Formats: sequence, structure tokens, C-alpha cells
Amino acid sequence: MKIAQVLASRGDGGLEKHVYELSLALAERGHDITVIADPVFIRKLPTHIQSIAMPSHYSRHDPRLLWALGKSLRQGQFDIVHAQANKAAALINSLRYFFSGQRVATLHNIKRQLGAYRHFNQVITVSKQLAKPFADEKVTIIYNGIQAPLITKALQEKHNALPLLLAVGRLVPAKGFDVLIKAVAALPVTLWIAGDGPEKMHLQSLIDRHSTKANIRLLGARQDIYPLMQQADALIISSQREGFSYVFNEALLTQCRVLATDVPVANEILPEKLIVPTDDPQALSARLQILLADLNQWSALMQKSYSTAEQCMTLTAMTDQTLALYRKLLSS
Repeated sequence: MKIAQVLASRGDGGLEKHVYELSLALAERGHDITVIADPVFIRKLPTHIQSIAMPSHYSRHDPRLLWALGKSLRQGQFDIVHAQANKAAALINSLRYFFSGQRVATLHNIKRQLGAYRHFNQVITVSKQLAKPFADEKVTIIYNGIQAPLITKALQEKHNALPLLLAVGRLVPAKGFDVLIKAVAALPVTLWIAGDGPEKMHLQSLIDRHSTKANIRLLGARQDIYPLMQQADALIISSQREGFSYVFNEALLTQCRVLATDVPVANEILPEKLIVPTDDPQALSARLQILLADLNQWSALMQKSYSTAEQCMTLTAMTDQTLALYRKLLSS
């Protein structure tokens, strides 16, 4: 198959990671992949991946961006044109009469304006919640997949003096770390928060004011998340909202216990006993105390979720499901 992956964002987060890894995985399966994206993203790709730089710093309505992308799509004569996220979807929707090929768009996060997606042959969403606005026959749910980590047995044997809890993410209000700090402040636990961001000083102030029994540390940005997960007794997701949480995926494939707020995709995979309301430190604290009193029971509650992750949330599974959708569209 001749496939174009179109990315119009200019960040360096989960969306870019998804496009990078999916493009490489599709190329490894022998498909002809072209990535059309911002020059900064293009420079990160291996040389064997074909790429076309587009001026994505322009707005989605700018004729210079539309002309550049339209020219690339028309000349490429792709079998599949896959828009990744909203800006790319809007651009391709505007150009849909000017090129051939089946059009696919992936919705990665909650958005109010979804009109552009309704003109695609198929929409992929990364959670069940995101799929709700679309007709069943027009949407396919494919969880983001990652390379399964190597689990080190030495790190599985934990010797923490206090229960060790881990939270991972950018230090921004949406991650709810302020709620988490208040929830554990009076508990005899150690909490590590790995990440950096604009809320760092505010969160440190909360720690200084509220922490009475808990040992809470802001670790800063870390590259060793898997070893931290293997060392921790549990990962806590305290987010107020999520599109898809890579941290949740990583925790399941590392077989780390998880407690999460009521956000995708944790609320689609975990049992109800491991989901708490968002923005409710009292509920989070109460559930934590119950779970920490019996870690073996917490582990037992996780087993089905671990199995689901192994089946549906690996890079191999994501690639298989994406290719199956492409083939279905081309055969219809």
C-alpha cells in the first residue's frame, strides 16, 4: 500500500510519538510510507522513511499551507491518506476534492468541533469515549500502542520502607497533581512525581504546606520511567481529562498496579474499584488506603487489565488493526 501520514502539529508529545512509531512500523511491514509534516518533525525521521516538509506554522485556512499539502497529495497518488489529529483533518477535509485515495482521520483528544471528521471514509478514535459522536459504521476504536517494555526481575522485588507511589506527566493543571498531593499528604507513603512544567513551584508550595506524613518528591523530567514503574508499588493517574494516556499504557505493560481518576482510557480498561472521581482528594485518599492495605488484592484486580494491554495496546496490535482498516477500505 502507498500510504501518506499527515501531521500538521508542531509539538513534541504523544501525538508526534504516535505518528513516528506507526510510520516506522508500517514501513517495516513493507508498505510505501510518506510522512507529510513540519520540517522539525521530518528531521527526526530515519532516512529510509520518505517525507515531505510542509509549512505547518501557517493556519489551517492559509492558502500557502493548503496549496503545499494539496500539491503533495495530488502528486503522491496515495492509496490511503491518514490525517493525524484536528488540524490535519481540517486541511485534508478542505482538499478532499483535489486528490484520490481513501481518507482516514484519527481523533486523539476531546474536541467540540468535529465537522471535518464526518467527511472521511473512516475515523479512528483512541478511546471509546471519543467514538461516541460518530455512527458505528464510520468509526474504529484503536488504542495507541507502544513497544512492550522489558521487565527486569531484579526490580520487581520491591523493598520500599513505605509504600512507593508514582505519578508521571507534565506539571500542568490538567494532570491533577495538586489533587494527588492533597490526597496523600497525611498518608504514610512515598510519592514520586516525574515530570516538569509550569506548575512546579505551585506544586512544591502545596507539598511544603500540606505534607505531614507523606514523603513527596518532584523528580523533574525523567527518561527512566519504566524502571521507576517497576520500582513503585503503584502508579496513580490523577488527571482531570485525557485523550489517551501513554503513561497508563506503559504501566499496564510493565505490570504496575494502577489507580486512576475517571478519564479515558483508564475508565475503559480498569475495574470500577480502581477508578475514582476527578478532582476529589478525599475519594482518592480513601480508595488508596483500602488498596494499600492489601497489595495482593490490588494485584488481583489488575490481572484482566494486564491481559487487555498485552492483546490490544502494543505497537504490534495497533499496527495490525490499522492495516486491517486500510485493507477493508481499499477492498470496499
